[in-house]
Amino acid sequence: MLGLCNKAYLAYKSPKTEVYLLLFCLTLIGFFAGVDVFRLSNAATASLYQPLSPYTSPVITLFIAIILGMRLERNIQKIEKFNQDLELKVFEVSDELKCSMSEKHYLELENVRLQERIHLSHDLHDGLGASLVRSMIMVDQSEQNMSNQQFLSMLKLLRDDLRQIIDSGSSIGSKVPENPKIWVAPVRHRFSQLMDEMDIRSKWDFPNEWVFEPNSLQCLTLMRVLEESLTNVIKHSQAEHVSVSMQFVPPKQLVLKVQDDGIGFQANSVLEHGMSIGIRSMQMRLERVGGQLKLNSTPGYTLIQAVLTLDPAHLNSPR
Repeated sequence: MLGLCNKAYLAYKSPKTEVYLLLFCLTLIGFFAGVDVFRLSNAATASLYQPLSPYTSPVITLFIAIILGMRLERNIQKIEKFNQDLELKVFEVSDELKCSMSEKHYLELENVRLQERIHLSHDLHDGLGASLVRSMIMVDQSEQNMSNQQFLSMLKLLRDDLRQIIDSGSSIGSKVPENPKIWVAPVRHRFSQLMDEMDIRSKWDFPNEWVFEPNSLQCLTLMRVLEESLTNVIKHSQAEHVSVSMQFVPPKQLVLKVQDDGIGFQANSVLEHGMSIGIRSMQMRLERVGGQLKLNSTPGYTLIQAVLTLDPAHLNSPR
C-alpha cells in the first residue's frame, strides 16, 4: 500500500496527461482496496461481501492501453519531428557540400590555369628564348652585313619554334621519333651551324635505337633540357669543345649528357639557391616526368646530366 502511494505521489509530481491518468487509476485501485479491507474487517458483513479488487483488472487494462496509446502517439510525433529535423539537416549539409565541391572545382581550374602558365613560361624561356639567343649571337658574330634572306630565315626559325611551343600542349599524343638520332637531328642542325661559326667543336654520340622508348612528353622534356644546356654553353661557357651523348643504363634509365671544357660555374649554389632560371626550369621539367638533373662543374670541365627513369611496365617494347 505504501509503494502504491509512493507511485501515486511521483505520478502527481510529473506534469503529463498519461501520468494523471495513471494517478487516477492508482487512486481508484487504492479506493477499491480500502473498501475491501473495510468490509472484510467487519465480521457481520464479511461472509456476504463480494470483494471489488478483482474487478479492477479491466479498468487497469483500459487505462494502461490508453496510457500506452498516448505514449506511442507522443513517440511517433517525436520521430516525425526528428525525421523533419534530420531532413532539414541533410539539405543543409548537401548545400554545404555542393558549395565545397564548387569551390574545389574552381580551385582545380585555377590550379590548371596556373600550371599552364608555368609551362608556357618555361616553354617560352627554353624554346623561343634559346632561339632568340642563337639569332642574336649569329648577328653579333657575323663579320659581314647579313642579307635580307638570312634575316628572313632567322625569323622563320623563330616562327617555327613559336609554333612548336603552341602545339606542345598536344605533345602527349604526338608520335615519338623512330630512334634517338632522328629525335636529336633538329637540335643538332640548329646548334651545329652556330657552334661552327663560333669555332666550337661539337661531338654528338647517340645510339641507333631506343633501348627503352620514352613517351612523347619525356621526349619533349629532354629536348628542352638539351636546348637550354647548349644555349648556356654558347652564352656563358667560353668553351672550345662540346660533347652531347645519350646512354641507356640498365635496367631502366636514360641519361642525356652535355659536356664542355668552358670556365665552369658553382653547381651547388645554382642547385641549392636557384640562381639560374634556366637551370631551375630544366630541373622542374625533369621532376615532372620523374627525372633528375645532375650538375658537375669545375674550371675546364662541366657536365650536365638529365637522368630519366623509365618504367618498363608503361613503355613500348624495345625495338
